[in-house]
Amino acid sequence: MVLLCANHSGAVACSQCKGSGVNSEDHFNGRFKVGGMCWLCRGKREMLCGSCNGAGFLGGLMSTIDD
Repeated sequence: MVLLCANHSGAVACSQCKGSGVNSEDHFNGRFKVGGMCWLCRGKREMLCGSCNGAGFLGGLMSTIDD
């Protein structure tokens, strides 16, 4: 049985930049500056979904959930 992930894409908006792709404040003692590329998603605006590990569905080959 395959259960679809909540957004079906395997990706979620970056939790750090909220999907903007840029830093909203300085991080790590100024190493990553305001307005620069997001340090977490590297400007891609999305991250892998933590529920499905990027597969887009639960129980897929990329998932680490064991039933």
